[in-house]
Formats: sequence, C-alpha cells, structure tokens
Amino acid sequence: MSVKIVKNLSAWFQKSARDLPWRKNPHPYWIWLSEIMLQQTRVATMLPYFEKFTLEFPDVGELAKAPEERVLKLWAGLGYYSRARNLHRGARKIHERLEAGLGFPKTAEEWSAIPGVGPYTAGAVASIAYGQRAPIVDGNVVRVLSRVYAIQKLDSAKSLIWHHSRRLVELKDANPRILNQALMELGAILCLPKNPKCGECPIRGSCKGKGRPASFPEKKPGKSWRHLQEKRWIPLRSRGPFREIFLVQNKKGAWREGLWDFPVPDSSAVTSGALLFEFKVRYVVTNHKVERTHCVFLVKNRGSMGLRGGRWFLLEDLPGVPAPVRKAIIELERGRSRAPDREAFAKAESGPEA
Repeated sequence: MSVKIVKNLSAWFQKSARDLPWRKNPHPYWIWLSEIMLQQTRVATMLPYFEKFTLEFPDVGELAKAPEERVLKLWAGLGYYSRARNLHRGARKIHERLEAGLGFPKTAEEWSAIPGVGPYTAGAVASIAYGQRAPIVDGNVVRVLSRVYAIQKLDSAKSLIWHHSRRLVELKDANPRILNQALMELGAILCLPKNPKCGECPIRGSCKGKGRPASFPEKKPGKSWRHLQEKRWIPLRSRGPFREIFLVQNKKGAWREGLWDFPVPDSSAVTSGALLFEFKVRYVVTNHKVERTHCVFLVKNRGSMGLRGGRWFLLEDLPGVPAPVRKAIIELERGRSRAPDREAFAKAESGPEA
C-alpha cells in the first residue's frame, strides 16, 4: 500500500503541481524563505510578500546585512512577526556559514540549528532543496495521513503521523523532493478540511478514511476567545501638500515588538489638537478578538498632545506597521469624508505647516 501511495501521489504532483516561484527556482534560500512565510499563512496571501522579499533581498547575504526595521517593514501585514525576526537571525547564521566556507545547511539536523527552524521546516528544506530523506509534518500532512491511515486520535507530538511520514519518505521508490511537496499539495488543494475533493484524489484507492473524511483527525474543541478593548490616538498634521501621522515604536518584549503603532492616549497630556472624529476597527490575532477605538486629531505642531517618543511619518511612506494600523489608515481615509467639520479639516490639511 505504501509503495502505491508514493507512486500515485508523486505522479499526480508532477502533473498537477501549482506553478510557484520556489518550484521554478529550488534554491535553498528560496525554499527556506517560502517555508517560513507559509507558516500559519496561505499561499495566495504570502506570494506578494515573497516577491517583495526576493526583489529586495535577492540572496541570503543581502537579507543578513539588512537592518531589522527594513525586514519588518517588508513583512508588515503578514502577521506573526516573530517569524520575521527569526528569519533575519537565521539569515545571519546562514551567512556566517557561507563566510566560513560551510555552505548552506543540507541535513535536517543542520537546518534545525538555524533560528526559527523547527522539525517540519528542517525536513521540508532538507528534502526539497537537497533530496534528503527527511519526513515532514505540517497541518496539511496531518490531515492527509490521518485520513489515509484512519487515525482519529493524535497525541500532542503527532507521533503516529511522523511515523507514517518517515516510512513513506524512506521507501526506496520515493523521491523525497517530490513526495514531500506532493503530500503538502494534496492537503492544500484536494484533501481540504471541509468538503474534500475525494473524487479527484490520486490515492483515494489507498485511503481508509475516504468514506468519512471529516472524522479524521478528531476535531479539536472550539477556540476560547479573549475579547480586548483598545484605544489609540491618530495625530494627523499637514506638511505642505503632504499629510503626516505620528507613530511610536513598540518596545522590546511588547506585542508586535519593533513595529510602529498609533500612540496610546496620554491622560497627563494637554490635548491641544482638534478632535475630528472617532472610529472603531476590529481584528483577530491568535485567540484574541480586539476592538480598537481611534480618535483622530489635527495637531498644529510636534509638541501638541504630549507627543513624545515617536516620529512623524508621511502617510505615503510608512515604516513597518501591523495589519490593524493599515486597516485603520484605510478607515481614516474613508472617515475624512464623514468628519463633522469637513471644511476645517480640508483647510487645515491644505494650509502651511504650523
């Protein structure tokens, strides 16, 4: 059965695989970068970021030399920002290897020594870039193999899934580069969490769970949500024909460390700016549902409203900001047409810098 699975799955992948950049150019740098970006992220979402990164940082040395702020700016909006910081640290580690003449890591064990690389990513890069017989287990592979082998209950380490993945990739007839990508691809486009396309599956004849795929693996309990309320100021001012907003950088150890955000209202500050309007933005991050209230102020100078510890940025040239800030800026643009004092707003924006 295992040999048949490998044969049919590999043949299907070679015929039906999506056309993705790192498959055209299977350099270890591109494969590693794609795997880090794809953690907790869909391919369609990450592709524009992958293109930006490879244009800005065409090789690992360029990424290693870049300031972290530049890396975070290009990553902004992709979420899970610890990935970006680990990616940057990992690039420096790999660059050190290259400088020492050691080359890129090749085995899963060597990749596991790179910051931000866990067992799955190590196996994926080692097998896809170098043909190493390394097993992989990500969310897609868990779903595929739990259905193929009718595994209902999984332990926290996914031990049985790792066992089957290892057995398949170590078969003499298996091409690790093709097989591991095929397992992930099958889970991404056919063996879906809901409404799987079993009729199109190349290994349906070997699948023990095809009659009731929703039973494998056993569903986890529903997520427990935490509801949070936040409040932010959006200081806005004109600088000739341009508009600027005031942002502060999140400190080390804070949520979204290193990224720029709107300031938290300072109760000790004298609010000398003109409050134009308020609006709310809702967003979800991990197990948090957050409602953020924004107060938009027009300010006359840098000292207004007790603005300290941050910088003014042109709206057209923002630093690395998280998705909630980008979402708020879209709402800000919409809100300008709804501001209670639209004429004063327009006049202040078009007037000379105070």
